[in-house]
Amino acid sequence: MKKPYDKNKIGKFIGWGGEHLVYEYEKDKVIKFSLHIWLSGRKAVEKKMQDYQVGKHYFSKYLLQTDILAWDGGKRAIEIQKKIKCRFLHKDDLRIKELNEQFHDLMQCHQKMLKETNTSMDFIGREGLLKAGKNNEISNVLVTLDKNNKYNKSNQLVLIDFTLLKIIPKFYEWPLWLLIEWAKRRQKKLLKKFIK
Repeated sequence: MKKPYDKNKIGKFIGWGGEHLVYEYEKDKVIKFSLHIWLSGRKAVEKKMQDYQVGKHYFSKYLLQTDILAWDGGKRAIEIQKKIKCRFLHKDDLRIKELNEQFHDLMQCHQKMLKETNTSMDFIGREGLLKAGKNNEISNVLVTLDKNNKYNKSNQLVLIDFTLLKIIPKFYEWPLWLLIEWAKRRQKKLLKKFIK
């Protein structure tokens, strides 16, 4: 079974996101392996592709271009993206006019999607879900940085992952469904702090 990526171009391990193992790929990209796809196969691949299409429809100006490459009859897939420097959006960032305007536009896009699909996007991610106490960051909304770790002139918000908080679970996926329901409640509470 031929894979749609070159194993020899995979570089060092960068990190673990909520459901991804992320590695450098080629010189200027990253490759992401999904734990959900590893567990659920074709159903998870289909969800990832459908979620990304919804993301392009509602959040095209913020969504990082992603190549989702499937193989093994659609049972396996990886994601390849441009490697960018970024960090989590912090509540204090909204004092910056450009970021505040983009964030409110992002929330309007989200409200439109909620109204039309009755589904929410995962803005808080694993980090936001598991942080105890005060949380003043949204880990799935990122701020681009320049090479000196300062804001670049455009102060761009970017979504590097796009997952809808919706799943119709198979028997073994009920823990994931419960996690999603918990995430919805945590996210609603967190977003209120940012929208004030």
